[in-house]
Amino acid sequence: MTVPEQIDALRGRLADRTFDVLFVSAGVTNRPEGTVAQTSTEEFVRVMVTNALSPLRVIETLQDLLTPTGTIGVMSSGQGSVTNNERGGHEVYRGSKAALNTFMRSYAARHEGEDRTLVLMAPGWVKTEMGGEDARLEVGESIPHVVTTIDDLGGRPGLHYVDYLGRTVPW
Repeated sequence: MTVPEQIDALRGRLADRTFDVLFVSAGVTNRPEGTVAQTSTEEFVRVMVTNALSPLRVIETLQDLLTPTGTIGVMSSGQGSVTNNERGGHEVYRGSKAALNTFMRSYAARHEGEDRTLVLMAPGWVKTEMGGEDARLEVGESIPHVVTTIDDLGGRPGLHYVDYLGRTVPW
């Protein structure tokens, strides 16, 4: 995901294929209690490159393999909402997902008038290594809804920032 040459190699392997959906899921975090100022430059770069830069590199590299009315989705987070950030915490992760959302908004602006559906997906707080044991949802409770929501949005051009239940997430 973070190595452009590997993304290019994947593009080469898929060159003869066409897809209706491209969904990019990338996410790492750092210490949730650390502020931006307390985060090392190396850790900040690792999170931002993985969560924000690399998904857009994948999309830009693979976009021409999608049908003209296909769907491009990325795994964002409700924590990427600037509006909903009322208590702080998880600052670098939040910032990386907010950056991802902004990059996708720029992508959507550059592709305005096209028939593709673009989705920023907030999967909910899911019990994974990153989400932790206190999370509210099991993977099996989130992902089937993620798939249904992406399917339901298909054919609706433009950028949609939604949660796993299809509810709009404020920017």
